[in-house]
Amino acid sequence: MSILPHSTPAAVPDGARPMGEGPFLRPGDQIDWHYRPPGWQPGDASTITPMRVVRDDERGLVAWLAPGTLQETPGTTEGERIRTVPLDRRWLDPRTRIVEEWWGNGILRIAPAGAAWSVWLFWSETEGSHWRFAGWYVNLENAHLRTDRDTYSSDHILDVQIDAEGSVRLKDEDELAAAIEQGRLTGEQAAQIERHASAAIESFRAGDWPFDPEWQLWRPDTSWTVPELSGIGELRRR
Repeated sequence: MSILPHSTPAAVPDGARPMGEGPFLRPGDQIDWHYRPPGWQPGDASTITPMRVVRDDERGLVAWLAPGTLQETPGTTEGERIRTVPLDRRWLDPRTRIVEEWWGNGILRIAPAGAAWSVWLFWSETEGSHWRFAGWYVNLENAHLRTDRDTYSSDHILDVQIDAEGSVRLKDEDELAAAIEQGRLTGEQAAQIERHASAAIESFRAGDWPFDPEWQLWRPDTSWTVPELSGIGELRRR
C-alpha cells in the first residue's frame, strides 16, 4: 500500500499517535471519528461520528457507522447542512456546530494505517441476511492519528467512487477547484490530493486488504446499540 505525506497540517490533541500503534480497542467498543479542518481550534465546527469498533490493530481501524447515529457536523449559521451553501461561497461563509442524523443504511469504514484515505463500504439493501453491496467510497484525507478512544483526520474534498462491478470515477472535482479559489487549499495541496487519489485507485486494483471481498460479507453484531456522542444532547438544545 502506498504511504504518502499529509496534504494538510494535522489538527489533533497533544500525544496523538499514528494509526496502527497500540493500545487497541476491542470489537464493540465505541470510537469517535473526527474530521477537523486545517487550523481547527477548540470550539470550531468539525465532524465527530460515534462508531463501533470492528477491528483495531497494526493494519488500521475498521469501524461501523450505524443507521440513525447522531453526529456533530459543521453547519451554516442558520443550522443547515453545508451542502446547502452555493459552491461559490462554500469555504467562505462562517460555520457553526450542528447535530445531524446519519440517514440511510449503515456504512463500514476502514482506515488503513499510514494511508491518506479511508475506504467506506455501502450497501443499498440491508434487510435480513441478504445485503446488497453497492460499492466503495474512498474518502481522501490525512492519515489518521489516534488517542485511546478517538481518531482524527482532515477531509480533502476530492473522493473516489468505485461501484460494485469495479468501475472507478473521481467525485467532487468541482468542489476541489472551488476550495483552491476560496483559499481552503493551495494548488500544491490539491495536486498532492490528486496523487493520493491515484494511489488509492492503485490500492483498489492491487486488491489491498481494505478492498478484500470478505468485508462485503461482514455484518454488525446484533447486540450492538447505536453509540452516543458525549455532549450531543447539550448541542441539540443550543
